[in-house]
Amino acid sequence: MEKIRTFIAIKIPRKLEAALDGLLAELRRAGGDVKWVNPASVHITLKFLGEITPDDVARVSRAVESATAGKTSFVLSSGAKGAFPNLRRPRVFWVGLQEQHQAQLRELQQDIEKRLEAVGFPREARAFKPHLTIGRVRSLRDIDQVVTAFTRNDFPIIDLPVSEVLIMKSELTRAGAVYSVQQAFPLGK
Repeated sequence: MEKIRTFIAIKIPRKLEAALDGLLAELRRAGGDVKWVNPASVHITLKFLGEITPDDVARVSRAVESATAGKTSFVLSSGAKGAFPNLRRPRVFWVGLQEQHQAQLRELQQDIEKRLEAVGFPREARAFKPHLTIGRVRSLRDIDQVVTAFTRNDFPIIDLPVSEVLIMKSELTRAGAVYSVQQAFPLGK
């Protein structure tokens, strides 16, 4: 049976994509061995499900529909930059979200997590840390130059309106992951 690499996400606005494009252009010039993402594919991952069947996708769809019912749209804002696990030995570079705007996001993510658990998907073991992944470190070659460029300037604060939750399909290609929307669940006004 066909398997579909699936995750649940929130898309970012074009204004934020443009700001990320500028940051990424600067970071690419720094060298290093980092796979920088295409700003058009940046998103906030609420839950990664991995390879699932079409029947699983239907169960996920019902769970997300239930979790988003009655929820209203809200606004997040971009925040500080950072790296997992840290900037001394980075594996993933990211742009964060301002903490004061995260309560509704965390509530939405937890509700999705709870409803997915009820239909057979295990809870994520790690705590939810909302962020926008912008690069994955392949090796630590010239990483100091990359970290210097990454920490040189603050990232601008840009509003990120959240008006829908998406079930996304991820297809791995030689050029990188290609994402497509499988289903959208609008949030109320």
